[in-house]
Amino acid sequence: MKNLKKILTSSLLLLSFIIMYGQKHPLDSICVQIDNNIELNLAIYNYTNLAENVEKDMKGLQSIIKDSKDIPEKVSFAILYEPDISLSIKQTGPVERIIWENGKQLRYQFNNQCYINSKNYYLKIQFNEVDKLISDSLMGKLKEVIDSVSASQSRKSTTFNYSFQGKNLVHNKQLDKINGKSDVITLTGGVGVNLIKNKPIIDLSAQMGFMFSKKGIFKNQYYLSYNQLSDFGDNSKVNLNGFVNIGWRYNLANTVKDPNWLGLEIGYLTSKHGELFGKNTCKFGVNWDIGKYMSVSPQLILSDNFKDLYPALRIGFGF
Repeated sequence: MKNLKKILTSSLLLLSFIIMYGQKHPLDSICVQIDNNIELNLAIYNYTNLAENVEKDMKGLQSIIKDSKDIPEKVSFAILYEPDISLSIKQTGPVERIIWENGKQLRYQFNNQCYINSKNYYLKIQFNEVDKLISDSLMGKLKEVIDSVSASQSRKSTTFNYSFQGKNLVHNKQLDKINGKSDVITLTGGVGVNLIKNKPIIDLSAQMGFMFSKKGIFKNQYYLSYNQLSDFGDNSKVNLNGFVNIGWRYNLANTVKDPNWLGLEIGYLTSKHGELFGKNTCKFGVNWDIGKYMSVSPQLILSDNFKDLYPALRIGFGF
């Protein structure tokens, strides 16, 4: 019983670590048109204190621009700003944008751009007049949009579209776009090489799971699986032992390209042959995908009516 308590405690600690480590996700984006003369595109990495962080960075940018004599005149330019690090200006060409106004799509030309690259967000501002960029009202309107989006978050990654007509904020819901993956049912199989009681054991596996996405990335999977282990007895007879498992995995990665799955699994011996396992055997494992088709799972096995405790290791190959 003491060993079982230690196993459960370790599993809970690992579960807490997984959840805390994976809290930050790629989130939503916002497109805002203001009075037909300025456009903002905000990609959000972290909602925590977002409005305060944007306001702080905007005030720093506006302060530098107001005191600078290097702002070009009569030519198009782009401002590149990394808060508390650097600001640079380079000459560019005008950019045409199609924006929404009064139920119609209209073409507008923006001569200048400003890019703010923060660890919490990425903001692109397109404008014609510098006075619009440094006006106090710009930040107030951006905060109003951020508050609106923060109140309507969901599990799905969304591009929100807003516009200002004077002081009135309009949410153009017909232009909103949901990005990324939807939830899916998964069916997979594989083979595994196990080391149990210092003995190599081969197994075949089948798995059915439910995979849930968050902000366009698969983040959680709950699954039911079966492992059939084959070992040879003293008479060279093949003994087949079967485990039914339930498990949960969490993707620690924040990109679609390189997933990093880590999870917990509990299994029970439902089919016993030979002497490899005793009666009433169960196992506790941690699963870690170390490649697209390969996983490593250190395990603890409780056997012989939960009296015998020993470690095991499985290396899996999926398809």
